[in-house]
Amino acid sequence: MIPVSPGCRQPLLAVPYGPRSAPAWQIAEAASGLCDLLWLIDERDTEIAFTARLLRKVGTVVNLGGLSPREAAQLVREHSPDGVVVLSEDDILPLALIAEELGLEYHTPQVARRLVDKLLQREAFRDWGMPSPLCWEIPIDRDPAAIEALAAKVEFPVVLKPRTGSGSSYTTLVAGPADLVRAVADLPPQAGGVTGMCIEQYLPSVEKGWNEHFDSYVSVESLVAGGHVSHLAVTGRFPMAEPFRETGFFVPSDLPQAELAGVLGVATAALQALGVMTGGCHTEIKLTPDGPRVIEVNGRLGGGVSEMLSQAGGVSLVQLSMRVALGEPLVVENLIPCSRVGWLFEFQPPTTARRVVSIEGLDRLAELTGVQTVFVNRSPGDSVDWREGGGHFIYSVAGVCENYDGLLEINAFLHEEVSIAYE
Repeated sequence: MIPVSPGCRQPLLAVPYGPRSAPAWQIAEAASGLCDLLWLIDERDTEIAFTARLLRKVGTVVNLGGLSPREAAQLVREHSPDGVVVLSEDDILPLALIAEELGLEYHTPQVARRLVDKLLQREAFRDWGMPSPLCWEIPIDRDPAAIEALAAKVEFPVVLKPRTGSGSSYTTLVAGPADLVRAVADLPPQAGGVTGMCIEQYLPSVEKGWNEHFDSYVSVESLVAGGHVSHLAVTGRFPMAEPFRETGFFVPSDLPQAELAGVLGVATAALQALGVMTGGCHTEIKLTPDGPRVIEVNGRLGGGVSEMLSQAGGVSLVQLSMRVALGEPLVVENLIPCSRVGWLFEFQPPTTARRVVSIEGLDRLAELTGVQTVFVNRSPGDSVDWREGGGHFIYSVAGVCENYDGLLEINAFLHEEVSIAYE
């Protein structure tokens, strides 16, 4: 990390801030006493433009809206930042292009593209020799004849998903050739964005022998400094809502010690295969009958994980990622010890729901010991669409408890006491 001498300025860290970023207060708190903040925003977004007034109280704001990467880099260069850090999926590639122009340590554009593009990721894994499900690109024009030809050579079931993006939007399981043709035809024009869609072989779940209440996949939170990978936490999951929407996370996971080494080894191999040399990463791994397999790697910390780990282990992942971004050769030998269990639940609507009619019982959440925050994401009258992915959850609850038994009790309470009606 760049040293700070008495009377000298603190190092300056460039942080993109957008709709999917970590909360501004959390970023500012992590930076306190460590660095000054240079917020990179797009004021064409009215919500971000409004938030800019708050951001200016805890840093310097630079509006990059509408600028090319080269133009953005020229504007950022005027402030001479000492490092860059990304906390949102949308900012990974744009910041890589800016960092390259400025000569700052970050993912190269090639690595950034692998981190955001699931098809390129699978290719990198296979080139590295990692076991990985086969993956195919959906023709960008979605021509039915081309889809039928593709379906004829695919081993089903497969998962249809966007090549880029997060939150499992437009992600669904496809059982056979006719289903694939139909599923692609039903996609709205915006699904997949400019990079389009892909399909990949479905990874079956291992039969868990240790806790039937939790899902058979986890995520590994890692920091890479100078090419050295440090794994900091493993996050467990509750079973997904159909088709692939997140419902609940907790730190630390319930993964047995016998499974842990294999999972961490796969996470290390995945980061090496992608060429990651610096920064925070979130690697989703499924436990299958053939061993742990990578679902995907995200080139940023997992959403909500820093808050959960702070509650469970007293450590800020955001601050650790900032220290790496400022050049500290951080090495953490073991997972961060946790004395409690941090958790986050997101309640998803059924796939048949189109609109929220009523929500009752949220006031009862105050009875739960350990509840830290409650956030209502969809209010009565709001539309919902499962195809948009996990982002259309109705409400979320985050907090901390003493153990996994307490976690299950909280989950049961939430399902029993909160009632949501839909149309």
